Amino acid sequence: MAQYDALAARLAGIEKTIHFYRENMEFPSFLRALGPVGGKRVLDVGCGDGVYARMVAQRGAERVVGMDSSGEMIRLAEAAEAEQPLGIQYHVHDMATMPKLGSFDLVMAVNVLHYADSRATLEGMYRKISSNLAPGGRLLAYVGNVDCDAEAARGFGFLLDRPADPREGAPFTVTIAATPPASVQVHYWPAASLAQAAESAGFSRVGWEEMIHSPVSSDSAAAGLSRLLKNPPSLLLSAYQE
Repeated sequence: MAQYDALAARLAGIEKTIHFYRENMEFPSFLRALGPVGGKRVLDVGCGDGVYARMVAQRGAERVVGMDSSGEMIRLAEAAEAEQPLGIQYHVHDMATMPKLGSFDLVMAVNVLHYADSRATLEGMYRKISSNLAPGGRLLAYVGNVDCDAEAARGFGFLLDRPADPREGAPFTVTIAATPPASVQVHYWPAASLAQAAESAGFSRVGWEEMIHSPVSSDSAAAGLSRLLKNPPSLLLSAYQE
C-alpha cells in the first residue's frame, strides 16, 4: 500500500507518539484474547514492520508468516528478523490477490479490514483470510472503531476526521499527531457491518473480545485510559473457520 511505503521511513516517530496507548491497551488486550500460541501456525496479514509476528514467534508459535502490501514495511520487518532471527518468513502481497500461503491455525489482521472500500471488497478480504485457515482456525483482527471517543483518543496521539456522510465504506482520515503529522485514509465500517460481513464470508462464532488496559502509576493517565476504554480507537474481532 503506497501510503504505508511513504510512512515506513517515519515509523519510529509515529510509534513514539502512540507507544503509551499500544503498550498499555492495544498489546495487553490482544495478548489476553490471543491465549497460548505454542505449536501453532500463524499468518499475520498486513504485518507492517512485524511487531505482532515477532510477538507470537517469541511466545512459541511453530511457524510464523507475515504478509504486507507495503514493500518498505516488509523491509523493516526483514531487518528486525535479521537482527534477531526468529524464523519468520515475510512476503509482499496485496490482500486482494494474496495466494494461499499455507494452512494456519491463526490469522492475525491488525488494522487491515477497515481499508476495504466496499462490502464486496470487505467480504473478499475475509474470504482470502478464510482460504488460509485450517478447519477450526481462528481470525483475530483489530478493526477501526467508528464510535471511538475522539476527544479521549486525541490525548493518546490519534486525530479522527470522520466522514460527513457516515455510510458503509465512506473514506475518512486518521492522523497520528507525530512531527510532522502522519495521516492514512481508512473507511467507515460500523462493528455490526464488520461482523455481518465475516458471517457472510463463512465465519462462525463471530464476536468481540474485551478490551483492557494495564495498571499505570499516573492518576491522569489511568483516568484517560479508563475513558478511552469505553470507546477505544480499535475493536478486537474474533471469528472461527469451522
